[in-house]
Amino acid sequence: MNKIFHPYYGYRRHSYDFQMNTKKIHRIVQMYTLYGLTRTKRKFTKPWDRNLPYMWVKNLKKEVEVQNIHQVWNSDFTHIYYKWIELFLATVLDEYSKQIVGYSLWFHHGKELILSAVNHAVQKTKTTPLYLHSDQGSEYRSYEYFDALEKYNISASMSKKSSPWENGSQESFYGKLKFELWNLNRFWTLAEVIEAIHLYIYYYNNNRIHTSLKMTPVQFAKLHS
Repeated sequence: MNKIFHPYYGYRRHSYDFQMNTKKIHRIVQMYTLYGLTRTKRKFTKPWDRNLPYMWVKNLKKEVEVQNIHQVWNSDFTHIYYKWIELFLATVLDEYSKQIVGYSLWFHHGKELILSAVNHAVQKTKTTPLYLHSDQGSEYRSYEYFDALEKYNISASMSKKSSPWENGSQESFYGKLKFELWNLNRFWTLAEVIEAIHLYIYYYNNNRIHTSLKMTPVQFAKLHS
């Protein structure tokens, strides 16, 4: 089993990868102690959202039965730390295929970071979703953000305040990214860190089997396009 390139795979992902019976793969994993590395799951909370004023935008995503790619996109950003440097990664994730369709990496966060990720997603896919879901962070409250959605004819959808689980696909991706990239301080330079982040996004989309899809996000998107 390819533990070098997929050290975080459990027996289920290996069974999808090798297209073999799950029970047989489980026995092999137990026999040779090939358990995948695991992370401790934590409850997602964003207490700083509680002080923000109420937004009129509702969570439209939960009212939609997502049945196609590019029907609902999710947007969010996360902090990435390397030594004394703080990076910000904004991503746009397709709810149906779980594929990262656009992203932006920079040294500060704000509406420009978010809009860059959204624009990248539109340019890359040559399409727009019906809904773009996000939290109620200040970056998503700007006039520029809503102007961009109006330009692309996209309806805004937002989670309730302090409810990051309503954008669970994005939170799950960030958890995987930070765990599987491991300790970034092992790299010698910032350029190596930035390259590792780009390579991980490519790996996640094209090579990493998603448990709920039983294949990679790119394979799933091609199958259902």
